[in-house]
Amino acid sequence: MLWKDILGPVDFTETQVDVLRSDSTPVLDWKFSKGSLNLTIQTYGEDEPAVILDWNHQGSQLLSKLEAIRKFRCGDSWAYTKAFILEGVSQGGNTIDKVSRLQWEEYQQSSLEMAPEVRYISDPLFQAIVDSEFGSLVARDMARSKFEEMQFAQEGEPTPAISLSDLLLKKIELNKWVVQDLLIRAGKVFLAAKAKAGKTTMCVALLKSLADGGMFLGRFQVDPPEGRIGYMNLELTEAQMQEWVSRQDIQNPDRIHFWNLRGKPNPFRSIAARNNLINEIQRLGIKTLVIDTFSKIFPGEANNNSEVNKFLLMLDETLDRAGVDQLIMLVHAGNDAKKIRGATALTDHPDAIWYLYNDEERNRFFSAVGRDVDVEEGQISLDPSNNELQFTGAGKKATKEASSREKMLGFIIANAGQNASTVDDSVVGTKSYKIKLRKQLIKDGLVIVRKGPNNSDLYFAA
Repeated sequence: MLWKDILGPVDFTETQVDVLRSDSTPVLDWKFSKGSLNLTIQTYGEDEPAVILDWNHQGSQLLSKLEAIRKFRCGDSWAYTKAFILEGVSQGGNTIDKVSRLQWEEYQQSSLEMAPEVRYISDPLFQAIVDSEFGSLVARDMARSKFEEMQFAQEGEPTPAISLSDLLLKKIELNKWVVQDLLIRAGKVFLAAKAKAGKTTMCVALLKSLADGGMFLGRFQVDPPEGRIGYMNLELTEAQMQEWVSRQDIQNPDRIHFWNLRGKPNPFRSIAARNNLINEIQRLGIKTLVIDTFSKIFPGEANNNSEVNKFLLMLDETLDRAGVDQLIMLVHAGNDAKKIRGATALTDHPDAIWYLYNDEERNRFFSAVGRDVDVEEGQISLDPSNNELQFTGAGKKATKEASSREKMLGFIIANAGQNASTVDDSVVGTKSYKIKLRKQLIKDGLVIVRKGPNNSDLYFAA
C-alpha cells in the first residue's frame, strides 16, 4: 500500500520537496491542518518509514506504515488494524508491507503465550476481542431477560396456589377414566413398541372405541370423550390408512378427523405452522389427539434430554392452546421392548405408558404402567371374524406353553409314529420342558404312545 493511499484519505496534502534522493526518488511533505492542529510528515520512499517534522512530538520521530495505519486509519485499534491489513495491506508486495506482516505474526505469536489477565493489559487486539465478546454476552443476557419478561406478559397471570380445604371442596368429575384403567381424562399416554410390532393397528382399534364407545381390546370399558378425535398419521399412506380404518366398521366416522402427513411438512415446525394447527383443531372441535409417531414430528437429537424436554413443553403448550384434552402418542421402544428408545424425558413425561411387544414366536403382548395405571402383561389376539383385537390376559409364559403345545400336537398329527427325540425337535425349549409337554398331551388324552422297534416309544394322535 502506498503512502498516498494511507495518508490521502485522512486529509493529508502532498507537496514535493525540491530534493531527490540518490536513486531519484522524490521526497514528499505531507501536511495536515485543522484548527489549531498542524502536522507535517516527510516520506523518502515507499520502503522507508516517514519522519515526523513536529519537533514538539514526544517519542520516536519515525513513523512506520503499520503505525500510520493504526493511528490514522484505525482509531489506534489493533483489532481494526488487523482487519485493515487482511483486507488490503497484507496483499501488498513492497518491503514495508512484508515487514509489517512479519512483525504482526511475531507479535501475535508472543502474545498467545501470556496469561489471559496479562495479555488483556498488554495486547490491544486481545483486549478489543474480549471487550467485544463481553459486550455481546451482556447484551445477550439482557435480551434473554427482556424476552422472558415478554413471554411472562403474554402468558397472563400465573395459576395461584389453592388450599387443601378448597381443593377438597371442588366438584370433581366422578368418572375419571376415558379408557378404564388405561387413560385418565385430560391425560397423556405414550404407546411404546418396536417397529412393525402393531402400534398403528392398536391405535386404529382405539379410534373405534373412542368414537363408538364399548370395550377397548374386549377388556377395558370406554367412556367416549367430549369433542372429536384427531389422528395425525405420519406413517401410512392415505390408501393404507383408508384400508385399515375400513376394517373397523366405525359407526360414528364423523367424530374422527385425519391428517395424512406422510412425506408432508411437519405441522409443529414453526410458530406459523403451530398457529395454523391450533386454529384447525379449534375449528374441528378436536379434544383427543393421536400422534403416529413422535419420531416423525421431533426434529432434534432423540437422545438429548434438553432438546426432547423443550419439544415436549412446546407440544403441551400448543395442544393446551388448541383445547386438546387427551393425547395418545406413539413412540418407538428400544431392544428392550419395555423401555422407550431415546432420552429419558420421554419416559418421565406422560401419565401412563402402554407397552406392546412380540415374542420370538410373534405372539403379541400388552401391558401398561403409570399414575393409577397398572395392567399386567397379557396376550393380545386378533379375532378374524370381526378384525377385533382381544386382550386375553394370558401371560407370556402361559402363552408360550400353549403355543408350543399346539405346535407339538400339530406335528404328531401330521407325522404319526415318530419317536420322542423327533417329536421334541418340533418345538424350542429345554429338554425337561419338552418332556413335560409330551406328558401333558398324553395326560389330556390327545396323544397315545405305542411301542416300536427296540422298545422305543412312538407317538400318535389319539
